[in-house]
Amino acid sequence: MNIEPLVIVTKIVAVRETIARSVRSIAPIARQTLQLSGNHSPTAILHTVSGFYPIVMSYDNPDQKKAVVEYVKKEALEKDAYAVTTVTNSIIIDCRSGAQEEALVLATAIQGGQPYVVMQKYDRTGNIYSFHEMIEGEEAVVAGQMLIFPEWEG
Repeated sequence: MNIEPLVIVTKIVAVRETIARSVRSIAPIARQTLQLSGNHSPTAILHTVSGFYPIVMSYDNPDQKKAVVEYVKKEALEKDAYAVTTVTNSIIIDCRSGAQEEALVLATAIQGGQPYVVMQKYDRTGNIYSFHEMIEGEEAVVAGQMLIFPEWEG
């Protein structure tokens, strides 16, 4: 009788590890995109058993953003995604000093699990980017970070 909860926990841990590996493989692509274009458009990546489905999220105002997020949620459900990663180019402002840092943030909503966030700060001098170490977990959470949670049945 105690075996069933252990099996459920094991499956959740295995999914989380799979997602962590997937996000670590997406990060170099995001860095390359940033280096080539000078920016990274917000992108949603649906994780499914048959692969990844990227969706570039173009919007100019809050109404368009809401519509794009709803579209991503609909696609995630239709494609049976078990997770959705958003990749954004964020500006982090220190409220005490006003200092700004830029970072790529990959935030993943996981069906039946806690979100998984990876952040990589960077400096740019002209067209040269120097990337800092990747930060994962609680330390990587950025206020206002976009996470997309489809209405998964639990």
